[in-house]
Amino acid sequence: MNLNNLIELKTFNIFPEYFLVISALYMLIVVVLISYNVLGLILQRSIGDCIGLIMLLACYLIINDDLLFCNTDDFGFYISLSFYKAVVMDYFGAFTKFIICFFSAVYFFIIADFLKEYKLTSFEYLLILLFAVLGLVLLCTSNDLLSAYLAIELVSLSSYLLASFKKNSSYSMEAGIKYLITGSISSAFFLLGSSFVYASVGTICISDIWSLFVDVAWLQEQTRRTLWKDLCFLSDLEPTIWYLEDFYLSQIGWPAVVFMDYWVKKLYFRTLYANLIIFSECSELLEPFIEIGLTFILFSLFIKLALAPFHLWSLDVYEGSPIISTFFFAVITKLSIFVFLTRICYSTIHFKESWQFYAIIISLLSIFVGSFGGLKQKKLKTLLAYSSVSHMGDVLLSLST
Repeated sequence: MNLNNLIELKTFNIFPEYFLVISALYMLIVVVLISYNVLGLILQRSIGDCIGLIMLLACYLIINDDLLFCNTDDFGFYISLSFYKAVVMDYFGAFTKFIICFFSAVYFFIIADFLKEYKLTSFEYLLILLFAVLGLVLLCTSNDLLSAYLAIELVSLSSYLLASFKKNSSYSMEAGIKYLITGSISSAFFLLGSSFVYASVGTICISDIWSLFVDVAWLQEQTRRTLWKDLCFLSDLEPTIWYLEDFYLSQIGWPAVVFMDYWVKKLYFRTLYANLIIFSECSELLEPFIEIGLTFILFSLFIKLALAPFHLWSLDVYEGSPIISTFFFAVITKLSIFVFLTRICYSTIHFKESWQFYAIIISLLSIFVGSFGGLKQKKLKTLLAYSSVSHMGDVLLSLST
């Protein structure tokens, strides 16, 4: 990406992300300079309202982005790729970004009273929330595994701090530690799956995985048909070549080297066909590694979504965290992760037959665990955790069908 591309409008198709980053850094500098610790709760509500206004302005930027310089994909949808295909901009991503920014603005407007009640007077809490929302917005437009991992880690690191922000509460610290351990395991699964995918296909771009397999399969089939047709044609000519060799050798005395071009050509086509068969077998051997890698990535996302039986961490984390952090974990963070899961299933539809059955089983198990597990709960935040498990099961069931 040279300097000329940096100043072109088609590169800046993530204006909301730029705006959120600059706003977060600007607020951090300004609040530190005006000595927030001296003013105390005076600026608490003002900072929350200011961040809510930033979210609304980000919504305005998303609405006014008409997806310039977009092309249509194989299914007729408008799509724009930038930053070496690391960022994808389409109507699906724009809509989810708008939903996240809008409801995040509502969230920032209503949590001021809760911050005062729970004595969370540090301005860092609101800024951490802002960076978490930034990671969620980036995850909606991620088109490769590396950018998605960085966006997930930005959300995860912010969530660890939000869960353990009440330093005088042992339950909050315990929730943060459990969230950290579970998130580390999930990140390890994601990186392991990404390494398998990259080792198999040589790319981490999600949109290239499907096109790569489609192109390779089509090329193999066309080459196999062409080589087999030529080989059959030469094989049909073989009796005539034998007769001509015997005739010229007996009547005229010409050596058989005259017909050497025919035999060399036949040997060449036979070798190419054998190599094609070997290449097809190697491709079939690589497909299990891709399935293993994508399965690890799915496990990582299932842990992040708290789907059964990967939901056990959410019960203690939701219960020990401050209630405003619990609502953020249960509602807003799940949408972006599910959007990325949808992109993976949409782009790697080649393997949907092997995933569909297991996705349906996990979704049904999540619905039953979330529904029946919350019947005997007397704690509101634990009930919210079971409700989140059930709702994610419903959403996954709709996707898996």
